[in-house]
Amino acid sequence: MGRKEESRVAIQVRKQANVELEVRGMAEWTSLYQTYNAIFKVTELALLPHNLSLPQLHLLSILRRGGGILTTGEIGREMVKASQTITGLVDRLEAGSFVERQFDRRDRRKTWVRLTAKGKRKLEEAMPVANRLAEEVSSVLTDKELAQLGAKTEKLRAAAMEGLGKALAGRPSGIAGTRS
Repeated sequence: MGRKEESRVAIQVRKQANVELEVRGMAEWTSLYQTYNAIFKVTELALLPHNLSLPQLHLLSILRRGGGILTTGEIGREMVKASQTITGLVDRLEAGSFVERQFDRRDRRKTWVRLTAKGKRKLEEAMPVANRLAEEVSSVLTDKELAQLGAKTEKLRAAAMEGLGKALAGRPSGIAGTRS
């Protein structure tokens, strides 16, 4: 392909991208997605010395907030992740002795995940790293802007969770006020 042809293709791709971004909410969704990915990657890099991934840190944090023991289903709902993803995360955390699995004797389908003392120490070691990064990234916003962002993202999260619930229940997807 010659330079003129490459240039023509690049212009067509940009035009198509602009058309896609003209859809209500798409530019904002794309920005939110890119923001999430950038924050995720910078946090992952900062957590490397602690031998912990961001999802693993999140799971440990959820366990602590949940009283130190939750079912894999409860963790999956909180993290908005499929059960096989939770299983993989728990496997890796269990290999490091950060969590323990406990199988429910009354309901064999249930598996409990318990935060260990070593897991609590790892969380206390790594959480300040994530906290520092959250403060650094959000420092570009005033307290009022941050509160507004929190309220708006919570509204979007609730709408997305509603749509996810409908999709998982096999119902036609439709999110908050859109056609179903």
